[in-house]
Amino acid sequence: MATLHQGILGGFSGKVGPVIGSKYRGKNILRSVPTKSTKPISAAQQRQRDKFKMVLQFLTPIKELLNDTFGKQVGSKSPYNQAMSYHMREAIKQTPTGFTMDYAKVLVGMGGLCGVEQPTVQTTPAHTLHITWDDNSTQGMAYPTDAFLAVVYAPRLQQFDYVIGQSSRENGQEVLAIPERFYGETVHVWATFTNSDLALTATSKYLGDYVV
Repeated sequence: MATLHQGILGGFSGKVGPVIGSKYRGKNILRSVPTKSTKPISAAQQRQRDKFKMVLQFLTPIKELLNDTFGKQVGSKSPYNQAMSYHMREAIKQTPTGFTMDYAKVLVGMGGLCGVEQPTVQTTPAHTLHITWDDNSTQGMAYPTDAFLAVVYAPRLQQFDYVIGQSSRENGQEVLAIPERFYGETVHVWATFTNSDLALTATSKYLGDYVV
Protein backbone atom coordinates (compact mmCIF):
# COMPACT_ATOMS: atom_id res chain seq x y z
CA MET A 1 0.00 0.00 0.00
CA ALA A 2 1.30 3.48 -0.90
CA THR A 3 1.01 6.73 1.06
CA LEU A 4 0.20 10.04 -0.69
CA HIS A 5 2.19 12.90 0.86
CA GLN A 6 0.88 15.93 -1.07
CA GLY A 7 -2.40 14.85 -2.52
CA ILE A 8 -3.02 12.96 -5.72
CA LEU A 9 -0.51 15.07 -7.70
CA GLY A 10 2.28 14.78 -5.15
CA GLY A 11 4.89 12.13 -4.54
CA PHE A 12 4.11 8.88 -2.79
CA SER A 13 5.93 6.15 -0.95
CA GLY A 14 5.16 2.47 -1.19
CA LYS A 15 3.92 0.14 -3.90
CA VAL A 16 1.13 0.79 -6.40
CA GLY A 17 0.73 -2.13 -8.79
CA PRO A 18 4.03 -2.59 -10.65
CA VAL A 19 5.47 0.75 -9.41
CA ILE A 20 7.33 1.66 -6.20
CA GLY A 21 7.50 5.28 -5.01
CA SER A 22 10.25 6.58 -2.73
CA LYS A 23 12.22 9.71 -1.90
CA TYR A 24 15.98 9.93 -2.55
CA ARG A 25 18.08 13.03 -1.86
CA GLY A 26 14.94 15.16 -1.65
CA LYS A 27 13.52 13.96 -4.97
CA ASN A 28 10.48 11.76 -5.59
CA ILE A 29 11.58 8.61 -7.40
CA LEU A 30 9.44 6.05 -9.25
CA ARG A 31 10.81 2.65 -10.16
CA SER A 32 9.33 -0.58 -11.38
CA VAL A 33 9.02 -3.59 -9.10
CA PRO A 34 12.06 -5.80 -9.75
CA THR A 35 11.32 -9.09 -11.45
CA LYS A 36 13.40 -12.23 -11.50
CA SER A 37 15.02 -12.91 -14.84
CA THR A 38 14.59 -16.40 -16.25
CA LYS A 39 17.41 -15.78 -18.71
CA PRO A 40 20.68 -17.45 -17.64
CA ILE A 41 23.52 -15.02 -17.03
CA SER A 42 26.33 -14.90 -19.54
CA ALA A 43 29.95 -15.78 -18.79
CA ALA A 44 30.84 -12.07 -18.97
CA GLN A 45 28.10 -11.20 -16.47
CA GLN A 46 29.30 -13.92 -14.11
CA ARG A 47 32.87 -12.64 -14.34
CA GLN A 48 31.67 -9.13 -13.49
CA ARG A 49 29.71 -10.45 -10.51
CA ASP A 50 32.72 -12.41 -9.28
CA LYS A 51 34.95 -9.33 -9.57
CA PHE A 52 32.43 -7.15 -7.74
CA LYS A 53 32.11 -9.69 -4.94
CA MET A 54 35.88 -9.92 -4.54
CA VAL A 55 36.46 -6.15 -4.46
CA LEU A 56 33.53 -5.60 -2.10
CA GLN A 57 34.84 -8.22 0.31
CA PHE A 58 38.35 -6.77 0.12
CA LEU A 59 37.49 -3.08 0.62
CA THR A 60 34.56 -3.21 3.06
CA PRO A 61 36.79 -3.47 6.18
CA ILE A 62 38.44 -0.13 5.30
CA LYS A 63 35.36 1.63 3.93
CA GLU A 64 35.48 4.36 6.57
CA LEU A 65 39.15 5.02 5.85
CA LEU A 66 38.61 5.18 2.08
CA ASN A 67 35.80 7.69 2.49
CA ASP A 68 38.43 9.98 4.04
CA THR A 69 41.36 9.22 1.74
CA PHE A 70 40.07 8.36 -1.74
CA GLY A 71 39.37 11.73 -3.32
CA LYS A 72 36.21 13.74 -2.76
CA GLN A 73 32.49 13.26 -3.33
CA VAL A 74 31.64 13.52 -7.03
CA GLY A 75 27.90 14.01 -7.47
CA SER A 76 26.25 11.05 -5.78
CA LYS A 77 29.46 8.98 -5.94
CA SER A 78 31.23 8.76 -2.58
CA PRO A 79 35.01 8.29 -2.27
CA TYR A 80 34.35 4.66 -1.33
CA ASN A 81 32.23 4.18 -4.48
CA GLN A 82 35.09 5.65 -6.51
CA ALA A 83 37.50 3.24 -4.82
CA MET A 84 35.21 0.35 -5.76
CA SER A 85 35.16 1.49 -9.39
CA TYR A 86 38.94 1.91 -9.55
CA HIS A 87 39.69 -1.52 -8.07
CA MET A 88 37.11 -3.25 -10.27
CA ARG A 89 38.76 -1.69 -13.30
CA GLU A 90 42.47 -1.72 -12.40
CA ALA A 91 43.35 -3.90 -9.40
CA ILE A 92 42.09 -7.40 -10.22
CA LYS A 93 43.95 -10.09 -12.11
CA GLN A 94 42.77 -13.44 -13.38
CA THR A 95 44.46 -16.70 -12.38
CA PRO A 96 43.79 -20.29 -13.51
CA THR A 97 41.50 -20.70 -10.49
CA GLY A 98 39.64 -17.38 -10.71
CA PHE A 99 40.26 -13.77 -9.73
CA THR A 100 42.62 -12.32 -7.15
CA MET A 101 43.54 -8.81 -6.06
CA ASP A 102 46.57 -7.30 -7.77
CA TYR A 103 48.12 -5.91 -4.60
CA ALA A 104 50.70 -3.80 -6.45
CA LYS A 105 47.83 -1.84 -8.03
CA VAL A 106 45.69 -1.51 -4.90
CA LEU A 107 45.32 2.09 -3.68
CA VAL A 108 44.44 3.11 -0.13
CA GLY A 109 44.56 6.80 -0.97
CA MET A 110 44.16 8.99 -4.03
CA GLY A 111 44.60 12.72 -4.34
CA GLY A 112 46.73 15.73 -5.13
CA LEU A 113 49.25 15.74 -2.29
CA CYS A 114 52.85 14.86 -3.11
CA GLY A 115 53.38 11.16 -2.43
CA VAL A 116 55.84 9.09 -0.41
CA GLU A 117 59.32 9.44 -1.93
CA GLN A 118 62.02 6.74 -1.87
CA PRO A 119 60.32 4.51 0.73
CA THR A 120 62.15 1.57 2.32
CA VAL A 121 60.84 -1.16 4.63
CA GLN A 122 62.74 -3.37 7.06
CA THR A 123 61.28 -6.09 9.26
CA THR A 124 62.56 -6.49 12.83
CA PRO A 125 62.63 -9.40 15.31
CA ALA A 126 60.26 -7.36 17.50
CA HIS A 127 57.45 -7.79 14.94
CA THR A 128 57.64 -4.22 13.69
CA LEU A 129 58.13 -2.67 10.27
CA HIS A 130 60.67 0.14 10.09
CA ILE A 131 59.52 2.37 7.23
CA THR A 132 61.62 5.28 6.00
CA TRP A 133 61.14 7.90 3.28
CA ASP A 134 62.76 11.09 2.01
CA ASP A 135 61.44 14.35 3.44
CA ASN A 136 60.16 16.07 0.31
CA SER A 137 58.23 18.81 2.12
CA THR A 138 60.02 21.51 0.10
CA GLN A 139 58.20 20.34 -3.04
CA GLY A 140 54.85 21.62 -4.20
CA MET A 141 51.76 20.12 -2.54
CA ALA A 142 53.90 18.68 0.26
CA TYR A 143 53.78 19.99 3.82
CA PRO A 144 56.06 19.10 6.76
CA THR A 145 53.12 18.19 8.99
CA ASP A 146 51.33 15.91 6.51
CA ALA A 147 50.32 12.80 8.47
CA PHE A 148 51.87 9.48 7.45
CA LEU A 149 49.39 6.64 6.84
CA ALA A 150 50.47 3.00 6.61
CA VAL A 151 48.08 0.16 5.80
CA VAL A 152 48.87 -3.55 6.11
CA TYR A 153 46.79 -6.50 4.91
CA ALA A 154 47.17 -10.20 5.73
CA PRO A 155 45.61 -12.19 2.84
CA ARG A 156 45.33 -15.50 4.67
CA LEU A 157 43.41 -13.82 7.51
CA GLN A 158 41.63 -11.38 5.18
CA GLN A 159 42.28 -8.64 7.74
CA PHE A 160 43.60 -5.07 7.61
CA ASP A 161 45.38 -2.89 10.13
CA TYR A 162 46.49 0.70 9.70
CA VAL A 163 48.07 3.56 11.59
CA ILE A 164 47.78 7.26 10.82
CA GLY A 165 49.38 10.34 12.30
CA GLN A 166 52.09 8.76 14.45
CA SER A 167 54.68 10.32 12.13
CA SER A 168 54.67 13.23 9.73
CA ARG A 169 56.30 13.82 6.35
CA GLU A 170 59.22 15.73 7.87
CA ASN A 171 60.02 12.88 10.32
CA GLY A 172 61.12 10.58 7.52
CA GLN A 173 60.39 7.35 9.37
CA GLU A 174 57.77 5.25 11.14
CA VAL A 175 58.10 2.16 13.32
CA LEU A 176 54.90 0.25 12.70
CA ALA A 177 53.95 -2.22 15.44
CA ILE A 178 52.30 -5.32 13.98
CA PRO A 179 49.24 -6.75 15.80
CA GLU A 180 49.91 -10.10 17.45
CA ARG A 181 47.29 -11.80 15.30
CA PHE A 182 49.52 -11.05 12.27
CA TYR A 183 52.67 -12.67 13.70
CA GLY A 184 54.16 -15.10 11.19
CA GLU A 185 51.86 -13.91 8.40
CA THR A 186 52.76 -12.44 5.04
CA VAL A 187 51.40 -8.90 4.89
CA HIS A 188 51.13 -6.38 2.06
CA VAL A 189 51.98 -2.77 2.87
CA TRP A 190 50.85 0.57 1.41
CA ALA A 191 51.73 4.11 2.48
CA THR A 192 50.55 7.64 1.81
CA PHE A 193 50.22 11.09 3.37
CA THR A 194 47.07 12.94 4.42
CA ASN A 195 46.42 16.56 5.37
CA SER A 196 43.26 16.94 7.43
CA ASP A 197 43.38 20.77 7.36
CA LEU A 198 43.27 20.79 3.56
CA ALA A 199 41.21 17.58 3.27
CA LEU A 200 43.81 16.22 0.86
CA THR A 201 45.55 12.87 0.42
CA ALA A 202 48.45 11.67 -1.71
CA THR A 203 48.01 8.75 -4.08
CA SER A 204 49.35 5.79 -2.12
CA LYS A 205 52.35 3.62 -2.93
CA TYR A 206 52.65 -0.15 -2.63
CA LEU A 207 55.68 -1.02 -0.49
CA GLY A 208 55.72 -4.78 -1.04
CA ASP A 209 54.98 -7.91 0.99
CA TYR A 210 56.79 -9.04 4.14
CA VAL A 211 56.66 -11.90 6.63
CA VAL A 212 56.11 -10.41 10.08
